[in-house]
Amino acid sequence: MPRTAPTTPAPTKPRPIPGRIGAVLNVLAVLIAHARHFAATAAARVSAPEFATAAAVFGTYDLPTLRQRMQRGMLRALALQHYLFARAARGRNLRFAWPPRVELQPHHRPPAKPAPRPRSEHVHPRRPDPALLDQGDPDASRLPTPEELAAEVRRRPVGRTIAYICMDLGIAPGLCDGDFWNRVEKILRRYGGSLRRLYQVRARREESFQRERDRRPDTWHIDWRDLRPPTVRRALGCLVGEPPPSALPSAA
Repeated sequence: MPRTAPTTPAPTKPRPIPGRIGAVLNVLAVLIAHARHFAATAAARVSAPEFATAAAVFGTYDLPTLRQRMQRGMLRALALQHYLFARAARGRNLRFAWPPRVELQPHHRPPAKPAPRPRSEHVHPRRPDPALLDQGDPDASRLPTPEELAAEVRRRPVGRTIAYICMDLGIAPGLCDGDFWNRVEKILRRYGGSLRRLYQVRARREESFQRERDRRPDTWHIDWRDLRPPTVRRALGCLVGEPPPSALPSAA
């Protein structure tokens, strides 16, 4: 019999990215680009008066603290990005986290969950995420390990992880391009993030920032609440959501 050449299996096409995951990945790409741009330019911008507008969202002028938080936010974003790509490769999309609009009838309700067991005296309560902690807390600058971050993004709702990334990166509506912030807000609402907690943390940091400025008379003349786009662009180089400038700011 004539020998037949072995057939090679046809290459499998990669699965398309589901739409909901794609929307979150697009927002993550902007946040990662912002973190890298901030890390590359913060040292050159920190002495500018307008930098107070960006520093207020972190609660301090202290550049090492800002960089630590930015690094943690970037690592979170990369861990979430990796998780979403893996989820998309399995053909799984995201599910909305909000409750159903129609109230369930009694015969449709799931069985009641058993009452939680009392916590053992030897089990310590879980510490809040470092993104939620104030500047004076020693755990506020803690950098989770890659294994901890991977476990967090698997365990938490996607919207909550995005909220913590925003806290770490100092993301606030007034610092963002309007369309980009609308996309962030939509993700938070759809996938279990808390806008209320985001604003609570920001308010506490602004109070801390004001106390720090009260101890620095050289900063009293600066209006750190000025969120006009030209001021934000001088503080950050661009609004978050705009393409970052490729060149570092000049020293002049």
